[in-house]
Amino acid sequence: MTAADHDPGTETFLTAEGSVFTAQDLSRALPLYRLTTLQYDVWHTVLGEMTDGGFVTLTLDDIAERLATSKSNISPALNRLAELGLLWRISNGLYRINPRIAFKGSQEEWTEALEEVPADVPEVVLPSYRRRPPRTNRSGLAAAG
Repeated sequence: MTAADHDPGTETFLTAEGSVFTAQDLSRALPLYRLTTLQYDVWHTVLGEMTDGGFVTLTLDDIAERLATSKSNISPALNRLAELGLLWRISNGLYRINPRIAFKGSQEEWTEALEEVPADVPEVVLPSYRRRPPRTNRSGLAAAG
C-alpha cells in the first residue's frame, strides 16, 4: 500500500478492551519510556495526522519542517518509536500507528488493522514501574539528585 492508495474517511473508533490501551493509559506510560523531547514531539506530530485506518502520510521533510529541525534528526526518532512498537513504516511517507495503541476508523477497520500488524512489530509493553527510574549519566551511573 502507498500513500496514494489510502482514502481517509470520517468515522472514529477507539477501544480499551483486550490489549488496546486508552489514550489515558498511553499518556501515563509515555514518560516512563524515557523518550527524548524530539521523539515525544515526533510521536505527537504523527499521532495528530493519523487518518482512518491508522495511516499517517508524512515525509521526513514534512515532520522536520513542522518541528523546525533537520530531516536527519527525524529518522532516528521514528526508528525509536518503531522499536517500541508504537508505529511502523509502510513506505516512504507512509506510516501506520499500531492499532493496539491508538486508532481512527470504524470498528471493522480496527479489526482488520489488528490482523494486518506485521509479525516483526514488537508487542507494546507498558513499563511495570509507576515512577520513572533515575536518569543515568554517560557512564551509566545514576545521576546524583
